[in-house]
Amino acid sequence: MKKIIIIIFILLLTGCYNYRELNNLDIISSIGIDYKKNMYEVSVQVLNGKQSKDSEDSQIIVYSAKGKTINDALRNIYSKTSKELYRGHVSNLILSDKVAKNSIVNVLDLFERYTDIRDEMNIMVVKNVDAKKVLTVLTTEKIVPSEYIKLAINNKHLKTGATSSTRLDEFSSNYLKKYIDPVITVISVDNYNKKAKNQSNITSSNPKTKIIINNIAITKKGKLVDYLNKKETIGYNFITNNIKNIMIPIKCDKNNYSSISIIKSNTKKNITKNNNTFLITLNINLKGNITEYNCNNINEKVIKKLENKTKIKVNNYINNALFKQEIVDSEFLGLKRMIYLINNNYNNENYKVIIKTKVNINRKGEIKTSLKDKNNESKNK
Repeated sequence: MKKIIIIIFILLLTGCYNYRELNNLDIISSIGIDYKKNMYEVSVQVLNGKQSKDSEDSQIIVYSAKGKTINDALRNIYSKTSKELYRGHVSNLILSDKVAKNSIVNVLDLFERYTDIRDEMNIMVVKNVDAKKVLTVLTTEKIVPSEYIKLAINNKHLKTGATSSTRLDEFSSNYLKKYIDPVITVISVDNYNKKAKNQSNITSSNPKTKIIINNIAITKKGKLVDYLNKKETIGYNFITNNIKNIMIPIKCDKNNYSSISIIKSNTKKNITKNNNTFLITLNINLKGNITEYNCNNINEKVIKKLENKTKIKVNNYINNALFKQEIVDSEFLGLKRMIYLINNNYNNENYKVIIKTKVNINRKGEIKTSLKDKNNESKNK
């Protein structure tokens, strides 16, 4: 009898202490923060639980409110919905340019204090419109806007090397480290108009309003200081060993280009010291395929030329990023930190970067049987 009573007692005590009815929650997918007239405007994108397959209702609902602080604005949103705002599934935190220049750290400090916010939440800055407007743009019928942004960032990073995703925990970790400043993803909106939040924007074969993933931005002391262009962003990703896949157009004669697809990139750093100068050697090994060739002849001599031209192009990307760090007050490349990690006595001594790039190009690329090869073979018969 005692055993039965103990079992019943245990079952009564093992319920979900924080259980909440799903119907009473507004699940936030993205948060946008703007700053206007000395007031914060916070916008939340929530999933529309009433939407059905036969309904023309939007996938999302956007609530906005103003306040003297971000927390104050969030609290004021409660007056616009009868449900509790649930932050456990926030995918994106979008900051306006003005908020990011004022202080990214102040914003993230607040979200770090929320126990229900996930560390892998993406943070980004929007360049040409308000963060609120980004949240209202409808993207596709099958993917909610917050998930679309995540997928678009990941796809651009994987295929072009012209951006880099930034998570809450990554930004916070780099901010607290010595001799390195975090970077942040940049997005923009192409041709924003009132129809962007209507279903017509996603039923069209060519939506007029689009969310664009637009390289990365750099920070100093937790504040946005400048933006990188495409070449500088690619250079940043090469230096930080963050290139997954990239296609590089290379001239193969005076007017035509070939496409070199980099399928493997590995950057190793070596630190030495010569007198009072540290030498940072970037050893970059690349493997690529010729995926498109618009010139007449292709042979081993041509491939060697393509390898050399690819090497020069990659080195130019890297030099663009290095020059950017010289002219801005930001340690976004983390070069000084590389030195510091092997020499804790490092105190801002001079350093020099040496680039050593090795490129190995596969002749046939991903084409199992090249038409140009077949043509050359038939001529030799």
